Amino acid sequence: MTRAVYDRRIMTTTRISFFFLTAVVSWAQTPEPAVSLADTQQRALTSAKIGQRYELLVSLPAGYAKSGQSYPVLYVLDGWHFPLMAFIQQNNVYSKRIGPMIIVNVSHGATDYMALRARDFTPTRTPKEANSGGAAAFLDFLEHELIPFVDRTWRTMPTDRGLLGHSYGGLFAIYALEQRPTLFQRIVAASPSLEWDGRLLLTAARDRLRRLPAPVRLDLSVGDESDNTDSITAFAKILDELKPTGLDYRFTVYRGENHNSVRLVSFPAGLYWAYRPAK
Repeated sequence: MTRAVYDRRIMTTTRISFFFLTAVVSWAQTPEPAVSLADTQQRALTSAKIGQRYELLVSLPAGYAKSGQSYPVLYVLDGWHFPLMAFIQQNNVYSKRIGPMIIVNVSHGATDYMALRARDFTPTRTPKEANSGGAAAFLDFLEHELIPFVDRTWRTMPTDRGLLGHSYGGLFAIYALEQRPTLFQRIVAASPSLEWDGRLLLTAARDRLRRLPAPVRLDLSVGDESDNTDSITAFAKILDELKPTGLDYRFTVYRGENHNSVRLVSFPAGLYWAYRPAK
């Protein structure tokens, strides 16, 4: 073997080794693909009124693209509920408990979300939360910015809107019912923080919920191991006293559930009740 041939073989071997080494390193550095959920989309909307950018996590009915149909819309507060809501959407295809709908989760993103949700979901400013008291502005955002955007973007039924919230989100859902009783036709309030500001919304209920201008279904729930059971029970008793015209409501205390665990039972059960067929 000549020196030249030997050198060429060494060079070829080196190149092949470098190729495989580079491929292995490249393969090791390539991130695995993220898990995606079928029939979902993500959009963003910046509120001109609040100056806040919201992530919209959207679950569409199976076959939405080809159906040509319009659907009810369920607005869900807090982005972390999206995987559960997307599963409920998918499960409904098989369980037949609820008809197909568009589910829009409103998310504050990953930065300072606890402070932002406290701002948006609470009706008054109190020392309990330094950033509180922005519910009126957030409700205006829903009515005048978010809902029109959703109605423009997807095929919706404007006469059939739902709102689901938990904790501060549930507090906001009751606030929305009292302030804009025609904006949502179905409301699920799971363990709402009705102790807020000296039970402010309980007092307001006596003035604002005696007679509704249009029918609304309300599913109200709490766990018996939650620290806000008393305030929610007191609110339910006010509804029992008032028997508001136009309000079809249900109150459920889930045994053995606390403030956070109650979601896993109250969300599907509340939606099944709120979306049950009319008799």
